[in-house]
Amino acid sequence: MLRRAFGTAFAKSSGECTLGRSAEQLSRLPTIGYVYLGQVPYHKALEMQQQLCRARIDELYALPPAARADRSNRKYSDALILLQHPPVYTNGRRNRGKLTPEEIARLRDLDCDYFETNRGGEITFHGPGQLVGYPNLYLKDHHLATKCYVEGLENTIVETCARFGIAAKSMPGFPGVWTSPTQKVAALGTHVQRYVTSHGFALNCTTDMKWFREIVPCGLDGKTAVSLQTLVERQWSGQDASVDAVLPVAVQSFAKSFGCTIEPLARASPATFNLIQRLIK
Repeated sequence: MLRRAFGTAFAKSSGECTLGRSAEQLSRLPTIGYVYLGQVPYHKALEMQQQLCRARIDELYALPPAARADRSNRKYSDALILLQHPPVYTNGRRNRGKLTPEEIARLRDLDCDYFETNRGGEITFHGPGQLVGYPNLYLKDHHLATKCYVEGLENTIVETCARFGIAAKSMPGFPGVWTSPTQKVAALGTHVQRYVTSHGFALNCTTDMKWFREIVPCGLDGKTAVSLQTLVERQWSGQDASVDAVLPVAVQSFAKSFGCTIEPLARASPATFNLIQRLIK
């Protein structure tokens, strides 16, 4: 089922969120390519994102400003990169450099990596059973400010959860997507450099919650993480909320939330697909 879904192009829905854009702007959005990489060590995915962003920024800003908006002048294009990670704790800009060496050693003794990054937010966990999405978008093509872009990511998760019968929402002042005032089903942390995005979202599908009990997720005391599978089981619906089941739904939800058409990256942009494959090796 996963292989069939990932040979599919998802057209934008007539009910997509505008994110503050006009009908004319929505009609001229670029197609986004998506790719699922399976399980990738965090350091490799981080290096891949950094080099991909650098390639896109170098290409975009080598062009005169008047030529930059013409997408036919570019070799590389937008991508939604989806994957899982082996167990790893990552820290964002708000908490970078604040963990003691002893605390970092304690986390690594759990047979888990630890990395500090330039994304927003604080400490969180990534691991098997969690669908991670790293959109690499040029926001000017999408007529989006960073705030509206983050809203689009939140809408993607909310829509994905709704497809599994789970009500979720964002909460002002509390980053991520929540299914109750105390339970977070997805973390968000982004980085934007010269309008090119990296990092993104992490949706707990069947993630083992034991990893989150070793930290204060996103620095929020009194809040806990929850998996989509746990929420589905509480409703006795019998639905499968594994990464394989959630992945094509998340792709469709991303297209709906951003008002764009999305198709396999190998078809949308062979050059971008080949670059990612080369960087991930």
